[in-house]
Amino acid sequence: MSGEIVKKASLRLLHRPPMKDLLLKDGIFRRSSLDDDLEEAGDGSTPLSDALVLNILVKFFYAYIYPDSVQKELSLEDVTLLFDQFAHRRLGSEVLDEKVELRKILLSYGFALCMLGDIPRTAHIFSAIAGGRTEPGDVFRGLDIGSGTGILMLAMFVRAGRNGFKNISLAGIERNRAVCERTNEVLAGLAAGRVIVTDAKRPEAYGMLGGHKLDFVANETLPSMNKSLWKEDFVFICKTMFETIPGQLSETGFFPEGVVVGRSPQEEMHILSRENKFSYAGEYPLRLMKPYALIMDGVPVALDAVGIEQRQYIPDSWLSVLGRRW
Repeated sequence: MSGEIVKKASLRLLHRPPMKDLLLKDGIFRRSSLDDDLEEAGDGSTPLSDALVLNILVKFFYAYIYPDSVQKELSLEDVTLLFDQFAHRRLGSEVLDEKVELRKILLSYGFALCMLGDIPRTAHIFSAIAGGRTEPGDVFRGLDIGSGTGILMLAMFVRAGRNGFKNISLAGIERNRAVCERTNEVLAGLAAGRVIVTDAKRPEAYGMLGGHKLDFVANETLPSMNKSLWKEDFVFICKTMFETIPGQLSETGFFPEGVVVGRSPQEEMHILSRENKFSYAGEYPLRLMKPYALIMDGVPVALDAVGIEQRQYIPDSWLSVLGRRW
């Protein structure tokens, strides 16, 4: 019995205490619901501020774990606690004591949530998509490839609203069935589109689009910094998409607008963009090429600079524990 007590006490000493700082700095968080924030963001007469985008991201993260929260007014303490629990989902932590089911959920959707949890970078990307210009029409049609949590579908949803569209049709492609099911549960509560389980490298994946032209495509299947383009499906997906539905992409906006790739920073760089169908035809094998920058709003942004301005809103103590997707 005494040995068991000692063992429990030892394990307790290894537990991480709760994070001391709140997730966002003073003056950023709004005591409002995700629904309220999205309605405001979708109004083109309202500035799409960093604070508004950050509120959408952290409340959508919360809604992904608690789908019935989209219309609830949350506190920063509530959101901070959940991010603390996610950051320490694989570790001993006081905030996860006796929360076995919650830990399972956080682990189950961990990969998808890592991008959403990468708050500064995702805020930068969300703003670039949501704040962009699309010529008004009858229906805004968007496609998100590698949907994960669906956060970039949400960015397209805001973009459509800000550009005056009353009818919005968004579709996502995701390979992980469990993630797809949870994402659909959350998006349904926001009427923000639907994700299907399929492989975007297969031509039949695009049949669901019904031959309609697309206003926007977000392709999230890029490798992270210092990883070979070969490691992810971005180039292969683009090849299939442009071969399968070329006529539906004639006026489409893209995220990323382009990708700057190269063998090393010292050698010649190549830009993958809609002009070359995001394909690479250089002298080196694709497995030797790495992404170095994303083109957003017409400007190349080095991968390690994505989200750098948004970091100012997050305490340093949190920057070291947040997820990192890009």
